[in-house]
Amino acid sequence: MAEYKQEIEHILSRLKSAGVEVNVKEELEITNRYAQLVKEWRVPTTEAARTVIQASLKAHGIETRYWQTGGTAPMVTIDQVKADNEWLSMKAKVVQLWDNRSDKVCKTGLIGDGTGVIKFTVFEKNSDIVPNGFQEGASYLFENMVSSVWQGQFSVKGNKNSKITPLTEEIGVSRKTEALTGVITAIQSGSGLIKRCPECNRALTKGSCGEHGKVDGIFDLRIKAVFSPFGTDDQIDLIIGTEPTEKYMNLSIQEARELAAEALDAGVVADAMKKQITGRYYKVTGAMLQSDSMLVENIEPVNVCAAASLATAHKEIGGN
Repeated sequence: MAEYKQEIEHILSRLKSAGVEVNVKEELEITNRYAQLVKEWRVPTTEAARTVIQASLKAHGIETRYWQTGGTAPMVTIDQVKADNEWLSMKAKVVQLWDNRSDKVCKTGLIGDGTGVIKFTVFEKNSDIVPNGFQEGASYLFENMVSSVWQGQFSVKGNKNSKITPLTEEIGVSRKTEALTGVITAIQSGSGLIKRCPECNRALTKGSCGEHGKVDGIFDLRIKAVFSPFGTDDQIDLIIGTEPTEKYMNLSIQEARELAAEALDAGVVADAMKKQITGRYYKVTGAMLQSDSMLVENIEPVNVCAAASLATAHKEIGGN
């Protein structure tokens, strides 16, 4: 089975690290078993290796989880995630956290590094792998994640063997810039007048920062919107920061604070955004975090006829 030489060497190395010395007969059995799983049963290579290793460990009376027998899955960059069901580790920054649409999900959103961005998900059943203070803008070491692909889009998922560890170093994120024209169909929660941590600039949750605890937050404006590009059925999440929000809404942070104070409710700012923005066409320019998410740098209204014309000119206009 020369075609599987590299894979078998990897399996034998992992077994050796767990204290298992494989003889010639066992090596042949391992090779045949691995080949059968991959060739006949079409089991993904990483899963086949895991199955073979676990069977060998059990035969030698070693009860342990696979990833505890040989350390950490290989380190990769995000642009190297190109296969389904592969075990991997990476250093990345949490670019965006999304609102959970299912009680089965603990955390989901986008993480990024110098090569791009990718969606990640940790399900509630594995919530113990998520460290306290897990926040947007922070960098982490994601160990033993598993890749997944759906409709051509890759993602990574946490599991019971995964580990997420905060990093002191900051991971830079590469993004490409595009211009899109379409309609904003909804404003999401987390929009309006918010507060950010003065230490790390992260959005506060109930007056608390995940990294620095209770702090006196700094007021800021933000719009999180659902955007449908003209002429498609696609939906894209828009993150519109302070400067473009102030410019389009013609509303400064101080004016937003006064509006909230007068109504005794910060929610009136988000309500005003919904009334002014929802259901209208725009040209948005910004950094694509993934195929379905944009960090908006500029937003300008257009009429429906202009939207149709601009949609034909949709193209990449640069890169960071």
